[in-house]
Order: sequence, then C-alpha cells, then structure tokens
Amino acid sequence: MYRYILYCTNIFAIVLEVIVLIYMMQGIFRFGPKLRYFLLMLVSPVLVPMQKMVRRSILNTFTIDLSPYVLLIVLVYLEQVCAYLLQ
Repeated sequence: MYRYILYCTNIFAIVLEVIVLIYMMQGIFRFGPKLRYFLLMLVSPVLVPMQKMVRRSILNTFTIDLSPYVLLIVLVYLEQVCAYLLQ
C-alpha cells in the first residue's frame, strides 16, 4: 500500500513540476487570458504558501518573485525522494 502512495506522490510531483514550468514560461511567452487564469488556478494552492514563506525569508527580493523557483526545487526534491524510496 505504501508503494502505491509513493508512486502517486511521485506522479503528482512530476505533473505539478510541468505545470509550474509552464506557469513560469508565461513571462516569456504571451498566453491567452483564459490559459493564464487556468494555470493560476492550478498553481495557486501550492504557490501562495510558498510566497508567504519566501516573503518572510532571506530570499525576499522586491523586484522578482522567487517562489516558483523555490517551489520547483522542492518538487524536484520530493520526486527524487519518492523515486529513491520506490527502489
């Protein structure tokens, strides 16, 4: 049973990584307003707590939002831990 939970967590982390990467690319490429709103709806439940943590940390910068990058690092780490535990 725990292997199934780890596998689902691993897949969830991979999918969320892709969504966060697409969210980060919206600054480079201009997406339509509906796609931007849809991405914001998908990313905001995990991005808002990360923004609060970054705002209170040493990573706080006033010019750039580093929370998507920190979230991406956390998701990659979570994926690696799940993959290690599945072996």
